Amino acid sequence: MVSDWRFHLLTLPGGVWVDRDLPLQDAQVVTALSAPASISGQLPLGYRGIETPGGQRALVEWGAGIVAEQEGRDPVFGIVDEVSTDGDWLNISAGGFTSYPTGMPWTGPQFSSTHVDPLDVVRLIWARLQSYEDGNLGVVVDPVKSGTFLGKPEGKELTAAKQRQAYMQEQLDYTKEQAEGDAQLVEQYATKALAAAGLPKGGLLIRQTSAPSGDKRSKRNLWFKGNADGLTGGYTWDGKKWVELPAAKFNSASDWFFQWVEQKEVLKDSKAMLSKTKTEFNEAKSKVSDRSDQKAEPYQLSWWETHDLGAVISDLAKETPFEYREETKWIGDDGLSHRVVIGTPEFGVRREDLRLEIGVNVTAPPPLIESEYASQVLVLGAGEGRSMLNASGYEDRGRLRRTVVVERKDLNKLDRVQAQARKEISWRDAEWSFESLSLVDHPMCPYGSFDAGDYLYLTGDAGWAQIDQWVRVTEIAVECKTGNLNLKVVSA
Repeated sequence: MVSDWRFHLLTLPGGVWVDRDLPLQDAQVVTALSAPASISGQLPLGYRGIETPGGQRALVEWGAGIVAEQEGRDPVFGIVDEVSTDGDWLNISAGGFTSYPTGMPWTGPQFSSTHVDPLDVVRLIWARLQSYEDGNLGVVVDPVKSGTFLGKPEGKELTAAKQRQAYMQEQLDYTKEQAEGDAQLVEQYATKALAAAGLPKGGLLIRQTSAPSGDKRSKRNLWFKGNADGLTGGYTWDGKKWVELPAAKFNSASDWFFQWVEQKEVLKDSKAMLSKTKTEFNEAKSKVSDRSDQKAEPYQLSWWETHDLGAVISDLAKETPFEYREETKWIGDDGLSHRVVIGTPEFGVRREDLRLEIGVNVTAPPPLIESEYASQVLVLGAGEGRSMLNASGYEDRGRLRRTVVVERKDLNKLDRVQAQARKEISWRDAEWSFESLSLVDHPMCPYGSFDAGDYLYLTGDAGWAQIDQWVRVTEIAVECKTGNLNLKVVSA
């Protein structure tokens, strides 16, 4: 015999009790696998005006919680997320605490990692949501790990190529600085040689055995008579002829001239080294470009891109995979604790001791449905035009080829698009199946003896087929007044 249900109303986020015997009528309590629980029912219309001890309106969306309690079982908790009127009644709906992240954006600093466990991301999301005083539900996520990782680290060859490029950049900067410094010295020595001869900077230093002619006959230029073996004199142009320098000026100017000559050779070597280093740097840069396919692809959460943390958790659960359940327990008489229980890769046991039979505890043959048909699915992800992410899933069904297109612009990683393509094609097999069962509380399978995720054996004549198979329970909805159960199931 199913015991009676009791309901309680409290404020959120404060947790102040408003009514410990909430008169919820026609109530239904749903517990689900990897999805929020739900509590729904009706209250008298006048209950809309109930107030908190502080005089505030108590029954408000996202400001109140309902606890459903049945003797011998853990309570079920829901956040009131919808209140509407229907004649003399208020329609109330409350979603389990794992509904809280749904539609909530990431508001913290950007998170980026090339090696993070998906369950650590789930814990990070809950920690961020509950870091705000008015968002702390006291939810704790199991500390288990999935053993898989999100993000793609940078390839070793690309890392080595980047290190080489960085080293060559340092060498390039150094040789460029050396060449620039040597060029400055060449200019300084030339200026000092000209100054020693009484000439301004910018003129030419000329060394040859015969007097310069043409454009070289300038009042700015300094001619040293001689060759690499030695100099015999120094001359400046007075506008009409070359005038020999006095001995003192010649000696000083020639000293600076020879330093200028030597520095030009140093500069020549510096320029050659700079050219060589530029070539090596460009080669190193090209190797980095050639290994662009090894770029890191970090998993990221950001305020400008991540706008539904509930969807993030759901996607992680499917892709990792892992499953979760909500667990709420009493702490003393008035306190509640909330825990996200994690199953990796899944929950559930095969319940050999329980049995579902059509016409006995299953009240009616399960309604038949047919899945869609396709032999190929093209999934289009983020991006536009030719740069759009895309992946195809194919199964030879023994029928005419039929391709369907599925747009998922929220998928911004190729591996996620590929995973979605596999999922999309897997269920488009046009097979007849069922996904729901209606049953009564019965000794063969009493309410409370199984949980979402468990496997139950179903037998009996469904009219369209004799069923003898295992099914997995994904959701349990109980009509609190009658004790009748509605299950969502998948073939196992």
